[in-house]
Amino acid sequence: MASEPDQDLVAQAVAWHLRLKDGTGAEWRAFVEWLEADPARSEAYDRVEAADAMIAGTFGSAVALEAPVIADDAAVARGAPAFANDDDPDGGVSHRRWLMGLAAGIAAAVSLVVATSFLISRPDHYEVASAPGEQRRVDIGDGSYALLNGDTRLVLDRNDTRSVELVNGEATFTVGHDSDRPFTVMSGRHHVQDLGTTFNVTRDRDDFSVEVIEGTVVYDPDAAAVPLSAGQGLRASGSGSPVVFRIDPQAIAGWRGGQLTYVNAPMSRVATDLSRTLGVTISSEASVAGQPFTGVVRIEEDVATTISGLALAADVHARRVPDGWVFEPVTRASR
Repeated sequence: MASEPDQDLVAQAVAWHLRLKDGTGAEWRAFVEWLEADPARSEAYDRVEAADAMIAGTFGSAVALEAPVIADDAAVARGAPAFANDDDPDGGVSHRRWLMGLAAGIAAAVSLVVATSFLISRPDHYEVASAPGEQRRVDIGDGSYALLNGDTRLVLDRNDTRSVELVNGEATFTVGHDSDRPFTVMSGRHHVQDLGTTFNVTRDRDDFSVEVIEGTVVYDPDAAAVPLSAGQGLRASGSGSPVVFRIDPQAIAGWRGGQLTYVNAPMSRVATDLSRTLGVTISSEASVAGQPFTGVVRIEEDVATTISGLALAADVHARRVPDGWVFEPVTRASR
């Protein structure tokens, strides 16, 4: 069994995990730099995320990690981000220090998660990530590569160039053909397999989708075995049954060419896509989150121009807030 990461590294990972719940583009870029500087950091961060999910799933979201903790000066010096204290009238960090009880609890949770098989440390696995608003290419090997949209995490295996895991975000995979070795993308409970093609995969919490640009893939090959060819997609949410739909192959992964195309997509999904692509936080009020949108969103250099253009086309109002934008009903904005 793998040894546990040291407490300082866990503390840094916890601090980043809390900070990124509402992280800005600059914070995400700093996080990616921190993550890539040492493979052990990626392992520690994965364990903290798994511990947080385990705590929430076991005891309820009320005791999952929240962000009232403040890293001490030494932790900041080692790479952990500092937190402003909403309860501190001067906004400083003098009144509260790192809550060692919480750190110890998270360390214990990490230890418990480490004991499970899916988080046993494997030095052959490594992670690549993109910050919100960043796009990057990742060469997988054997002629295969992935284009990562913003806010995306991918786990690769140095010993297996035909298997990857999409932890979260969006990526387009171009796969070199090998009839003897299918290429596999795992994402939570979802499993996509193909021999050589181009397809786009998205995962946002419980929402998953795969869309085929060229060739054919098979969703859930060991059970349902749903074949998808070019111009077809599959979407699954939570524990519900997956739904197959048709889509123009040229419209798939439009973020690569600076535009996003939708047909009756809820505004909540549009907001999530824009957040990932633009690198800013965008949300929808409940009253417009389910409102369907059909159209093309052109990604302009100026974020405000992109968002205001979408708001006009979708008949919603885009309101600027301190940490980003919120889509709300037009009627509210006119009052």
